[in-house]
Amino acid sequence: MNAKGLLIVAATIGFALTAPRRAPGDVRRETPDRRPYIVEIGEPYGITMRAVSREAAHITALREYLSEYGYPDYAEVQEIRPEWPWESYEVRLYYIRRNLETDFGHVFVSAAMPHFGVMKFLGDITPEKRHEIEVILESRETQPPPAPAPAAVMAPAEPAPAPAVEQHEQSSGGLNETLVARIEAAADRAAVAADRAAESSEAAKQAADRAVAIVDQLLQNPPPARHRGTRH
Repeated sequence: MNAKGLLIVAATIGFALTAPRRAPGDVRRETPDRRPYIVEIGEPYGITMRAVSREAAHITALREYLSEYGYPDYAEVQEIRPEWPWESYEVRLYYIRRNLETDFGHVFVSAAMPHFGVMKFLGDITPEKRHEIEVILESRETQPPPAPAPAAVMAPAEPAPAPAVEQHEQSSGGLNETLVARIEAAADRAAVAADRAAESSEAAKQAADRAVAIVDQLLQNPPPARHRGTRH
């Protein structure tokens, strides 16, 4: 490295060592050149238009300005050193195309006017602030939309238990001949009984009536229980 390069490096290091630095725990406190009557505390932070509407609910001048000129391209809140009767922060609107900054603050007047507020500043946007806002707005436009929430994966329903016949078929490899014969025999008996009931329905009815009468009689006069004798 030549002498000129060494001189540049030395000057850079010297500037870094002598320049005032803010400790990590320090809070920014700065008086703007064009507004010497306030002290800004900390860094400003951007707010949504919905938040602007909430602030307008208790700052009358802000509400009236939005009604006359519409919502801004960008808005932020800046905390300031509280000085009675001013609130401890300002709402700042930035209109990029109009190159206009408007700052609003709430004022404590009386209990009868809890939502009184005024415009505290009206002026051009500084080049530094304009660049900062343009970068923020551009990043919002290029930011991809949030990914949709993953669809809930439903666990497959457990298969219903197979009927007894199917279970038997699965366990034994098919219906055995005995079970088939029993099913066929039961079907034949049911068919015969149906045919007989159709041919002699009156007789079946009478027989059923007699059976019901016998059951009723037994319920009213149950037979005495038999006792088995005891061997001695």
